[in-house]
Amino acid sequence: MSNSQNSSRKKKSTLTHKPTKVSPSDDLDRSSWLSIGTLGFIALVVGYLNSTHVANLFENDRHFSHLSNLEREMTFRTEMGLYYSYFKTIVEADSISDGTYQLYRNNITEYPLVINTLKRFNLYPELFAGALYRSMDYFGLLKQQCWTVNRGENLGPVQSCEGSKDPPHFYINVVWVTAGMTTSLMFLLGYYLSGSIFGGLMPVVCFFYNHGECTRVMWTPPLRESFAFPICLAQILAVSITTRNIRPGWKNIMSISLTTTLFIICWQFAQFMLFTQTCGIFAIYILGVLPRDTMHTILVAQVIGLLNAVALMFGNEMLFTSWLFSCLLATLIITLPLDSVFNYLPTIPRIVTSVISFFGLTFLAKVTIAKAFLVQDDAHVFELLKSKFTDFKNFHTLLYTCAVEFDFLGWEMPMKTTQTLLIPCAVLATALFVHNYLQFVWKKFMNQETVEKIDPACFYNILQMCAYAVMAILIMRLKLFFTPHLCIISSLLASKKYVTVFKSREIHLAVLVGLVACMSLKGIGNIKEQRQIMGEYQNIGLEELIEWINQNLPKNAVLAGPMPTMANLLLSTGRPIVNHPHYEDVGVRERTKKVYTVFSRKIPSEVYKNLVNLKVEYLVLSAPWCLTTSRNGCALTEVWDNEEPELQQLGNKPVCPILWNKTPVPFVKIFQNSEYVVLRVTPKTLELVPPKTRGI
Repeated sequence: MSNSQNSSRKKKSTLTHKPTKVSPSDDLDRSSWLSIGTLGFIALVVGYLNSTHVANLFENDRHFSHLSNLEREMTFRTEMGLYYSYFKTIVEADSISDGTYQLYRNNITEYPLVINTLKRFNLYPELFAGALYRSMDYFGLLKQQCWTVNRGENLGPVQSCEGSKDPPHFYINVVWVTAGMTTSLMFLLGYYLSGSIFGGLMPVVCFFYNHGECTRVMWTPPLRESFAFPICLAQILAVSITTRNIRPGWKNIMSISLTTTLFIICWQFAQFMLFTQTCGIFAIYILGVLPRDTMHTILVAQVIGLLNAVALMFGNEMLFTSWLFSCLLATLIITLPLDSVFNYLPTIPRIVTSVISFFGLTFLAKVTIAKAFLVQDDAHVFELLKSKFTDFKNFHTLLYTCAVEFDFLGWEMPMKTTQTLLIPCAVLATALFVHNYLQFVWKKFMNQETVEKIDPACFYNILQMCAYAVMAILIMRLKLFFTPHLCIISSLLASKKYVTVFKSREIHLAVLVGLVACMSLKGIGNIKEQRQIMGEYQNIGLEELIEWINQNLPKNAVLAGPMPTMANLLLSTGRPIVNHPHYEDVGVRERTKKVYTVFSRKIPSEVYKNLVNLKVEYLVLSAPWCLTTSRNGCALTEVWDNEEPELQQLGNKPVCPILWNKTPVPFVKIFQNSEYVVLRVTPKTLELVPPKTRGI
């Protein structure tokens, strides 16, 4: 009896001191040769490799170093141009405080409205990068070198600068640093889950071999995911560490809450990922793998992180009405006041009742809070999902579903990742874990004593991968969550706990080396294929449009037109715009729909009335958008035909080609080249002047 008590005390002592251990794995704690310095060095090396890799791919694709600053800005299309414009605002403002105020009280992004862009657009990465740029420039730490580039083909020479003092270069270098953090954190996650350095390197190797399916940072640097995804991985690492801790402390709460806050303020999509995380944490709790105190620590940290984000985003209503907030409420209700009630039930009924209550309360809270706050900003998400499973479609869902990245996943990604053995490795690792879990459940059911416990960190990460898989299947763009987590789960193949068929560690490692060699047959080819992508950016039509606007239109001229073009014009001309590509806000969706009546079959006078009501002074038309009236149901005219089929049945002609070719009054054509037309939206009382044309 005394021996048993002593043993119990020893175990208690071990658990009590577990949070203060340096190494994250019990096995590695006993390895004297391994240190945090070694892990840090490897993490830095793999981070540097990815950072330089994406920087080279970006340079090869656009020849960015030899472009003028105007051309560099033009490469940032759609949302990218919108986000970069706010970094430019911070850099060019009289002071950091003045630049921040221009973001806080902005009247040129949705003219004539004054909006808080920090609240609406998750612009803290630009605020941080802009403040860092100004601080480093103040201390003389930034340098640049400039030269003249002769472009030929009847194009004038341009000045091109390269170096850290050049704002576009500084900005993308910040992005490359965050890209490096992605592979560093994947290494640390793989190491933590597998308890092996080789397990940490496996996700990194898989990431490089499947690079095109894991990230698009090298093609679209300013997008929110470029900054937010490494923070997402850091948050998952913090949660994983906490799940293994029976008695979490303030360090666990701080690490989760801090990374949760940063993740939310950097990306509007973070709430959906964190919703799936809360579902996963709740699942491993009700299955008896995660202790109650540990689960509550994670939930409390998430709540703190969410509230911090709400404060930093000036009370953003979408966060209060998010699925994340609703499911946190549901989880706390089920595990606190209702827990004692559910504990009277047998195991299976208790699990079923808990799951039904969780989703029921989450849905009820979501609907109730959304109606209370009168928020409809995320209604398009439901409509998008509805359109995928029914014949429902409207103007907004068609704008999404006609973009390939919002389609179903398809077979290309699974095929490519199978050829590099990524999916087979992740499936095998998952199967080994499931086998281990079923053995545990069986022994528990048979009342057999078992020393081995189920690792909640691995369980959570596998559930997270499954959630990502569902998200990716529904929306192809979200494979950028799914594929990296496949890489992370493959690290379990290096774990001695799950791979028990080998007699020695040396044989196990030899087999893993052979596996990587097999991966390399296709993986190295993928890397070479990426490296062979060569290009040089040039868009003469857009450059002519921007230069003409800068020279001929007043600084306060109000523009409207296609969303991608508007982002570029806001960035490179500084003129107020009425609509933009950040489509998550219900108000912007309605404004854009009114502007896009120019692509419908309405009569010109009705289009004119919509534009005047929006205070539009100049309408910009793009040839591919305006003159293409049929494209497998995805031309904007066809989108409007779905919205207003009666106008098509009446035989009304699309209005945009009419405005382009034979501009009717009261519109006045004042600029035209091969790609763009600018129409003045003038009151009928104004004198009409002949149009100025260029490059017709």
